[in-house]
Amino acid sequence: MIFETIISSINNKNTVNFSPFGIRKIKKNIYISPYIPSQTLNNLLETGCAVVNYLNDASLFVDCVVGNKANIKKQKSKKIKGFFLINCLSYEEVRVVNFKEDEVRPTFECEVVNTVFNKPFLGINRATNAIIEACILATRTNILKKTKIKTELNYLKIAVEKTSGKKELEAWGAIYKYILKRIQ
Repeated sequence: MIFETIISSINNKNTVNFSPFGIRKIKKNIYISPYIPSQTLNNLLETGCAVVNYLNDASLFVDCVVGNKANIKKQKSKKIKGFFLINCLSYEEVRVVNFKEDEVRPTFECEVVNTVFNKPFLGINRATNAIIEACILATRTNILKKTKIKTELNYLKIAVEKTSGKKELEAWGAIYKYILKRIQ
């Protein structure tokens, strides 16, 4: 199963990168498989650690994709050199224990060294899920056909229009505009 998260990682100069990321959890380990090239890949190779942020605020996924860093509030993690998202529900600090090379998506096997719960999970909103799916589309505009992207966006828009609040509508507007600009 893939869990949609935001991974925060740093390079050797302590520059933080926040990236929406689908991770796998198998038993007690987390598997991160970034595409080549990516900043997450570079940071994991440099420092060997990251923070996996779990959240249900789709606007933070959008902010990461469109590069709106002003809304991303962070705080230093406790057991590793890194940062977590202040608004996350929970997070796990991880260290790389194994690395499997691949020409497209190498895999980092990570052990969890610290788990923190910040807020309760109060339920699922369909608009939030639709916005996260749109964020995934946004990261793949260079590999998917325009017609597929437009079809997917039209379908996702239904859930957003039916179930979102103001915050979700704003996030949808931002990611929708960003995707259309990239596929024009």
